Amino acid sequence: MEVMWSVWFFVVGAVLASFGGVIGYRLPKGMKVIGVERSQCDHCERQLKWYELFPIVSYLTAGAKCKTCKKRIPLLYTMVELATGVLYSFSYIKYGFSIELLLACSLVLLCAIITVSDLLYFIISDKVLIVFFVWFLALQAIFEPRGWVDAAVGSLLGFLFLLLLAVLSKGGIGGGDIKLMGVLGLILGFQGAYLTLMVASIVGVLVAIVGVVTKKYNRKTAIPFGPYLAVGALVTFYYSEELLGLIF
Repeated sequence: MEVMWSVWFFVVGAVLASFGGVIGYRLPKGMKVIGVERSQCDHCERQLKWYELFPIVSYLTAGAKCKTCKKRIPLLYTMVELATGVLYSFSYIKYGFSIELLLACSLVLLCAIITVSDLLYFIISDKVLIVFFVWFLALQAIFEPRGWVDAAVGSLLGFLFLLLLAVLSKGGIGGGDIKLMGVLGLILGFQGAYLTLMVASIVGVLVAIVGVVTKKYNRKTAIPFGPYLAVGALVTFYYSEELLGLIF
């Protein structure tokens, strides 16, 4: 039974991530998400058939190429689908059926959406952030997983810290990152917001070093910070006690 539920959560996560990828791709371009035609090839704009829309499977069966123009299909969407599916399954294994599972799945989906949009366009949609902020507020009101003080302080701390950093760096941090931390702080609390920023900064520095060494980055290369905040938030959510134990 446990294996069945783990597989089920993997499939649900991959499907939601597929839709999340559509949101991350279309919203920043001002495109409608619902009530429009199916997805299309980014190169030849051929509308995809229904059997080409299965998360992960369609990418593999197509050989990672469009059947019409033979251009490579971006790996980003499939990687996000796979990662989301794995994290949904992991969340079920770790938390079982609980409020923590609902919080984890919600957080993973948010991270999937903003990762796609930030990597593609350096944009984190306000509409996405508003929806998840309201959703997290609703969960806080019903279940109070963090307590109102901790949730409010975490949200405010995350928002103000990145706002200050943006001012000091003269625009080095984007407005989407600032607002994202306000949303993440609501679900992670005071300590979680602090740990998220710490982990995100460490991961960002390591990636930047690797990029410079491999000559893929230079001093003027713009690097989206949203995906690093997503990594920091997820690591913190799953392993906050372990991280605190290492620090203190």
